[in-house]
Amino acid sequence: MRRLIWILPLLVLLSCGEKDVKMPWEDDLGKGDTPKEEPSTPSTPDTPTKEVIEIGKPLTAWRNGELDIHTISTGRGECLFFIMPDGTTMIVDAGEFKREGSSYKNVLQRPNAQVRPTQTYANYIRNFMPSGHSAIDYFHLSHFHMDHMGNLEKEYTKYADGDYTLAGVTALYHLIPFREVIDRAYGDYEGLAVTSMSEASLANYRKFLDYNTKRGAFKASQFKLGATNQFAMKYDAASYPDFKIENVCSNTKIWENGKAVDIYEGKTKAENAASCGFVIRYGKFDFHSAGDIGDYEDLEYRVAKVVGQVEAVKAHHHLSPHSMCQKAMDVLLPQTLIATSFYVRDIQPDKSKFGYITKGGCDIYCTSVGESLLTQYPDDYAMCNATSGHIVIRVAPKGDSYMVYTLDDSDDKYRVKYIDGPFLCK
Repeated sequence: MRRLIWILPLLVLLSCGEKDVKMPWEDDLGKGDTPKEEPSTPSTPDTPTKEVIEIGKPLTAWRNGELDIHTISTGRGECLFFIMPDGTTMIVDAGEFKREGSSYKNVLQRPNAQVRPTQTYANYIRNFMPSGHSAIDYFHLSHFHMDHMGNLEKEYTKYADGDYTLAGVTALYHLIPFREVIDRAYGDYEGLAVTSMSEASLANYRKFLDYNTKRGAFKASQFKLGATNQFAMKYDAASYPDFKIENVCSNTKIWENGKAVDIYEGKTKAENAASCGFVIRYGKFDFHSAGDIGDYEDLEYRVAKVVGQVEAVKAHHHLSPHSMCQKAMDVLLPQTLIATSFYVRDIQPDKSKFGYITKGGCDIYCTSVGESLLTQYPDDYAMCNATSGHIVIRVAPKGDSYMVYTLDDSDDKYRVKYIDGPFLCK
């Protein structure tokens, strides 16, 4: 395990403003659900305030020109939050569930069992949202499983006007609005159906989309394989011509040599393999995320060849045994790997993979590992740079280097636990 501690002076600068959006805010998710009011036009201080990132202190704000990638830890689902160099924002997934498997337990919920995951996501995002912004520009759902879109728990209430239950994606929207929703099948859910979907949650999500798109609350569209402008920056793209997001896989297809290629060739398709995947490119920095692909090894490997070498990757399928195979890792060659995890299982993240991952020069960050596993396998988990917390990748302007911050997930102070870097981009 490698850990370099740096203290960096940073200037906190405020981002460009945007038009405010009025939403039908709900209060069924508990105390603090009503969002704070944001000014429609941000104010800029006469003299920027100098702040220092220190262990034990809250992480400082995003600055213009930086790329922020936040992996939010709740122990009950996956949620990534991105701030692009011009302040454009994107959320990928908003998982939420309570149930436990028959043969394994859930990790401890963060910050505690009284705060729903969607409330934790909203609190976190509001804290780091660029000043003056009141809505998320893009919400992207990678695929239709409960740990990415939300499960319908019996105690979750309905939004009566739309006749849908507030769970996962639908609950998060009523805490912090989205301007556009993008998923793998919008407009053709029956035609693109595959096995093992969370069908009840998908039906609920479709009611949510139907109601809100018809009344003009947001746009919805299908993930466009091969596109490089579907997640375009909205506020000052001209200042950052070396930034783009490439859509590389969806619905078991890969964008290879300018066309969509389905390599399943009659094999039974599963929902994980249908996940959407993309790569963010900013100068020399590259980051890859592809939901839960990995059940079919050749798919993962072929996607890796399209993506190429990256600096950082979100582990596919929570670093389970059928993901992040060695031949894919040998192509990606990341310096940083982030694994989201929710269960007390030594195969998710799969500790048997730690050896070849770290041997390749890659640091591993896990959002949550059960305490009993840390006690039972201390040497294995000592190979990880983090076994709990929110994980933040902050890329420097122009994309030449980046830092990795692990934040305390036990409260809403977002204090820095570890600082790793700077890492130079290749």
